[in-house]
Amino acid sequence: MTLAEFLADPLRVTQISDSVLEIENRPVRRAVIAAAVILVAIAAGLAAIGDGATGTGIIVLAVVGLIGWLYMHELVQLTQLSLDRHAGLVRLRVTTLRGRREETFALSDLHKLESVAHYGTAAGNDETRLMLICGSGPERREIIVPMFRPDPEEVAHLTGVVNGWLSRQGKGNPS
Repeated sequence: MTLAEFLADPLRVTQISDSVLEIENRPVRRAVIAAAVILVAIAAGLAAIGDGATGTGIIVLAVVGLIGWLYMHELVQLTQLSLDRHAGLVRLRVTTLRGRREETFALSDLHKLESVAHYGTAAGNDETRLMLICGSGPERREIIVPMFRPDPEEVAHLTGVVNGWLSRQGKGNPS
């Protein structure tokens, strides 16, 4: 298991029925690991101050505060994707420490979910992204589902689940 695989939080189907499909990505593992590292670094800074190295302790606390704040605000996010046939809506909700962003559009506009490989400049820096494909022709929109380094196998499985659910659209309730 690589560090990226360890830090990747699972993509979960929280609800699936003929009329509703809900998926989420909770950053619990990443947040707990980051909080533990931040607390250990804060303890080291306070220990340095207690031992008389006040300048070093203050610098450690300042750097930990800055890096911890940046990490928690940029990378820790809850992503929820909800597809509802009764309402005829797709809702993509992303909650970060800075607030919530929500995008809603018609389910009839959603054609499929794609997994797209994004290749990094360095070895091992590749990642797979989920993309909602809406509309067609000049009105086509591609909406990236924000997640921090999801597991490519889970992305492929989730793509199959969503596209399978969408293909059953004509068999159950009308949208």
